[in-house]
Amino acid sequence: MLTTGQSGARGENMVLPSKMPQLADLDLLLSVESYGSVGKAAQAHNLSQPAASIRIRAMERRLGLRLLDRSPAGSKLTEEGEMLAKYARNLMHAARELLEFGPGSHSSDVKRLRIAASPAVSEHLIPEWLNRSGFSFGEARVEVQTGSVDTLHQLILASHVDLAFIDGWCQAGSQVQKSYREDLVTRYICDDKLAVVVGSRHPWAMRPSPLSVQELADAQLVLRERGSGLREFTDELLGAARAPRNYIELPSNAAIKQAVATSQRVTVLNISTVRSELAEGRLHQVAVDQEMPAKPIYAAWSERRGLPEYARELVETAASKGSPMRVVKTGQKVQGAQLAEANVATAI
Repeated sequence: MLTTGQSGARGENMVLPSKMPQLADLDLLLSVESYGSVGKAAQAHNLSQPAASIRIRAMERRLGLRLLDRSPAGSKLTEEGEMLAKYARNLMHAARELLEFGPGSHSSDVKRLRIAASPAVSEHLIPEWLNRSGFSFGEARVEVQTGSVDTLHQLILASHVDLAFIDGWCQAGSQVQKSYREDLVTRYICDDKLAVVVGSRHPWAMRPSPLSVQELADAQLVLRERGSGLREFTDELLGAARAPRNYIELPSNAAIKQAVATSQRVTVLNISTVRSELAEGRLHQVAVDQEMPAKPIYAAWSERRGLPEYARELVETAASKGSPMRVVKTGQKVQGAQLAEANVATAI
């Protein structure tokens, strides 16, 4: 015979209703919110796009709500979807805590580091920060994702990452320090400046005097595509001069560096992107007769969840003003190498 306590434990309040969404479906919805696309969310969950769409539509039917506004440009959460996502984030966080419950849970928490960053930071700065920090790769699983400012923001809110590094180049016109909500903590890391860069065969590679902005505008340029953050700040630099007439647009920094390395063309890239090429002498930085634009890099994380031990260590490493990687341009005078090193230090 059941005792009174047992009877209460079997009351209706302990039985989940049939329309209760599955955790996996809620997690998928949060990924759609983060990526702005059912297809990209499906890839993150190792699903086909049709399978992901079927799961979300089934959840909409069970709840009697329309969760997504779908369009050829992507998917955006409706007002009801945003409200569900708010509760889903709390639920997913509780579910992760449940999975980590038990002996050794605290130690397992610090052995996984999930990072997100804008493309330039994830490709060129995070590997160095990881190498310079005190922990061993053999003792931690480090996962790095990349995306726009909005994507990184949503990854933090959805508890998909522990920490994000966000720079001003990854989204045109963004005001990074103003884009966060109250539930995020931010910390300034460094400034990343623009640099005029040429290949080793270009006459400007050994130029002793600074370049004027008008000379730059008159050169054969290789530029990022319109709409990118880097292109916006390049246009800002050239704003005082006559608009460039001779240029090529390419969609990635890697393609631009390859196009410039063995040609007579000139480009404008952020310092963090070209440090290794400057050190090896494949590219050369050209001084300009005015201050170059710069954008700050910030670390951001959830105030409610805080930072795991490794994430705190990485933030401290990134924010430290330790000695940067020494940059010496092959074949250049010491003064030129010192100038390049001083400019690189700004991006570290």
